Amino acid sequence: MIWVIMIVTGLLNFAMRISMFSGLFQGTIAPSLRSVLRFVPITVLSAVIAAAVFIDPASGAVSVHFPKVLAATLAAIVAWMTQSVIATIAVGLAAIWIIGVLI
Repeated sequence: MIWVIMIVTGLLNFAMRISMFSGLFQGTIAPSLRSVLRFVPITVLSAVIAAAVFIDPASGAVSVHFPKVLAATLAAIVAWMTQSVIATIAVGLAAIWIIGVLI
């Protein structure tokens, strides 16, 4: 069943994207919808990051694993201070590696 859902979702996603670039869709996106769609990437990325930090892959339960939370907090502080994606990734990875070695 999960494969059917994944395939159907993928086909719908492909159909939506190809309709915009193929010339089949002749309309324009309303300004109000365009302003809302600006927030979709950051919302999806936040959900993926929160799941990676707070959900235990073994059990699927919510857990606060200290090294992940600390590394994510340090990365969030760097992101807020520098607004640099590269610096945020570098600090987050370095933090998780260093904390993994120390603990």
